[in-house]
Amino acid sequence: MQYIRFKLTQEQMANWSVGTLLVSDEPALPAECNPPPRRNGSREASGGMRFWCCLALACPALIAAVPSAELCRQCHAPEYEAHVRSAHFTAMKPARQSSFAQGLNGLTLRESADGYEFLYKLTAEGIAITAIRGTRRGEGLIEWVIGAGLQGQTPLVRTPQGLRESRVSYYPKLERYGVTFGHPAGVSSSPEAALGIAETKGEAQQCIGCHSSGVTDDLEPAVPGVQCWRCHDGALEHANGGDKPPFNPGKLSADGQVLFCAECHRLKAPRTNDPGNVRFQPMRLIQSRCYKNSKALACTTCHVAHHDARRNDLDFYNGKCRGCHAAATIHADARGQGNCIGCHMPSVQLHPALRFTDHYIRIARSKSP
Repeated sequence: MQYIRFKLTQEQMANWSVGTLLVSDEPALPAECNPPPRRNGSREASGGMRFWCCLALACPALIAAVPSAELCRQCHAPEYEAHVRSAHFTAMKPARQSSFAQGLNGLTLRESADGYEFLYKLTAEGIAITAIRGTRRGEGLIEWVIGAGLQGQTPLVRTPQGLRESRVSYYPKLERYGVTFGHPAGVSSSPEAALGIAETKGEAQQCIGCHSSGVTDDLEPAVPGVQCWRCHDGALEHANGGDKPPFNPGKLSADGQVLFCAECHRLKAPRTNDPGNVRFQPMRLIQSRCYKNSKALACTTCHVAHHDARRNDLDFYNGKCRGCHAAATIHADARGQGNCIGCHMPSVQLHPALRFTDHYIRIARSKSP
C-alpha cells in the first residue's frame, strides 16, 4: 500500500449557522480554514508534519491493512496509552461506531417549515441516508463521521455526484441532532442540498486531512483519526527498524510549534471582531502580549502532549500562569475565584453545545474582540 501526502494550499470557506437545532432559522456566519504562513519551506515552519488525507469512501476494511499506533506502543507505552484516549485519536470514526449512529434507531428528522425529511438505515457499509420532500428524493451513504464527539460529529455523505458534508450533525452534550455549521437554516433548495454541501477534492483534503492519518494513492481510506506518525514524521520508518529518529514537534521553537499546530487548529480568521474567532486558538494566541514578549510560550507550555486539554482544572492552569509570572507581579483576585483564565482567557459559548476557551490572553472585557 502506498501513501500520498499534501500541503494545505488553498482556502476553505464554510458558513456556519448558530441555530440550536435542525429546525433553527438563525442566520449564518462565515468561517474559514487557512494554511499558516511558511518561511522558505523550512522544516521549522512546517514542523515536518505529514498530512495524510483520508477521502473516506468505499472500503473501511482497508483500515486493517495499514500500520497502527500499536507499532509505537512497545517502546512508548505511556505516550501511547494517553494518546489512544484523546480526542485526536478518535477524530474520525467509521459511521456505525459513531455517536451519530447510536441515536438514530426509530428517529425521524425533518427540516423546519415542512422541509425535507431524513431517513437513516444501518447497512453493512455504514448508514444509508434518504432525504425526501414530496416527490423529490436524494440518497447517499455515510461511511465515516468527522469529530471525536466531545462537542459534535458530522458525517460525510457519498452520493453519485461526489462527497458531501452532511447537513445534519449530532451534538452529544445536547443529545440531539441539528444543522451542521456551514449550512443555511430553513428548507433545502434541492434533495442534493438536503444531503449536504458538496466538497471539492481540495476542500475534502483540507478538512479530512486534519481528522485522519492515511490514504491510498487512489484516495481510498486507510487510517481514521490522528495516529502517531501524523505528527511524528518518520515514525513508521523508525518503528520498522530505521536508524533515524522521528520528528519531534516538542523540540520546535515556540513560534515553530504554534505554526505546526496551526496546520489544523488554524492561524487565520475570515474577519476581525467576530465572536466565532475564539475557535482559532493559534490565531488568538499570537495576539497575546504573553506570547509576543516571552518568546517562549508554546502550545505545550499549557497543554500536555498526547493528552486532551485539562478542562476545568483551575489549579493546573493557575500553576502554568505562575510558572511565568512571579508571585509579586500577580494581582489579587478581586472576585475571589482563584481562576486566572476566567478573566484572561474566558470561555465563550457560541452554541448551546459548543464552548471554546479564548486563547487571546488579555484583560478580557465584556465587549472586547
